[in-house]
Amino acid sequence: MDSNNNQESKKRLTSRARKMLRAQSHSIAPVVWAGKEGVDKIIHEVKRQIKDRGLIKVKIKKGALENDTKEDIAKKISLETNSEVVSLVGNVITLFKPREGWKKYTTKKPKKTKYIEEFEKFRFSRKPKSKKM
Repeated sequence: MDSNNNQESKKRLTSRARKMLRAQSHSIAPVVWAGKEGVDKIIHEVKRQIKDRGLIKVKIKKGALENDTKEDIAKKISLETNSEVVSLVGNVITLFKPREGWKKYTTKKPKKTKYIEEFEKFRFSRKPKSKKM
């Protein structure tokens, strides 16, 4: 690893940013599946998806768990893609990598309004449900 990549991997999301990302990830479905071929085969696809979306989910199938634990798989994917693991629930890993750089997401005590504005960009466009009366 070069020094620039090493500095990037040390950056961590604040707990508030992680909480807001977890809330936004509830509505998205997994876009990449890790199977018996292993993690090395899906790294390229994870990089492509995370570049396009910013916030993605990776589903780990039972075949991938024969060689590694899910924690090891999550760590390996995040290091290879220079992303941050937001959550690991069951066999689903939620990953985040900002498109505009880490500085906005790693500040010590951010303002809530700043985060709300930033995370509005990551919301998926959905039509509001009409109320039936």
